[in-house]
Amino acid sequence: MALEIGLAACGVCLVFFGSMFVPVRSCDSGDGIFVQWLMSLAILIVGFFTFWIQNFPGFYPLAMLGGAFWTIGNATAIPIMHRIGMAMGMLIWNTANCTMGWAGGRFGLFGMKANIPASPILNYAGLACVIVGGILFSQVKSTPAEANEQKKTKRHSLKLEDIENSAEKQALNPNPGSDTDDAVDVQIAVPAKQKENTVSEKEKIGAILLSLLAGAFYGNTFVPVIYMTDHPEIFVGYPTDQLSYVFSHFFGIFLTATIIFVVYAIFKKNRPYVKSECCLPALVCGLFWGIAQSAFFIANQHLSQTITFPIIGMLPGCIAACWSIFYFKEIRGRRNLTILGIAMTFTALGGAIVAISKDFKF
Repeated sequence: MALEIGLAACGVCLVFFGSMFVPVRSCDSGDGIFVQWLMSLAILIVGFFTFWIQNFPGFYPLAMLGGAFWTIGNATAIPIMHRIGMAMGMLIWNTANCTMGWAGGRFGLFGMKANIPASPILNYAGLACVIVGGILFSQVKSTPAEANEQKKTKRHSLKLEDIENSAEKQALNPNPGSDTDDAVDVQIAVPAKQKENTVSEKEKIGAILLSLLAGAFYGNTFVPVIYMTDHPEIFVGYPTDQLSYVFSHFFGIFLTATIIFVVYAIFKKNRPYVKSECCLPALVCGLFWGIAQSAFFIANQHLSQTITFPIIGMLPGCIAACWSIFYFKEIRGRRNLTILGIAMTFTALGGAIVAISKDFKF
């Protein structure tokens, strides 16, 4: 029964983690600090609801540290997506997240107890497939949604300019057959804003490196909670149910996001980048993430990090890739779609093998 509950929780994580950034992709979220703070507010609401369902099991300050780790990593999410797109960003930082979380659970890093699956060979094979999928994902060239909008705007402005130039030419030369027609020089200029918004290769490489760093922070978000549940001799009387730590974990997210926003507002001389149109989408993002993270706690308890991180760490990126292909049109072209299809196959296969490795000996 534990396996079924754990896998069901993984399914909830896949859907909500893979879709969490969709509401804010169409908003002008700027540097993302304000959006993150609104997300943390919604996350705190989900945490309090869970706290209430659990009959107020207590507050555990150490669990806040894991929330702080996640918030620091998440502060880079919006800038990353602006440069390499939602799918690419999620797939790269999820690869680092998956590897870090798996290693922590498998080898007992940071004081946690090692969780060895029934079949280490299958577990290693599944992880290898997931990592190969992550490497292939990094070879996919995507166009961020913002760039697609800029291209549409540019094409629209060029059409308007052609119409205006044609009208001007006709006014200057009512007789189309005369030589005067050649004297009118029609020039189409690329707007300065268009050049400014172009993402350079250097920025893309920086975003990829930042994605790896974010993944490292994401991969350690459960360490404090698992450390407490693994050492009842130290934390006497603490609950063994990981869901009991959700509110403390989520409060750490809200507190860290608030500190980051206040420091950011001071740095910007009380002129933070705030867009009212992002308010509701950001809150929805926070609700999605809060639900998914709560399910992640349940999955960890029933399956262990050795199983959950390769599944939840990578498969949501496949959901995000579907959003990028069919909705945002960030990934196009036969080559990119072929590589993406192979990468998703490796990732899904790896996730399935990892799930089997918990109980199946090989």
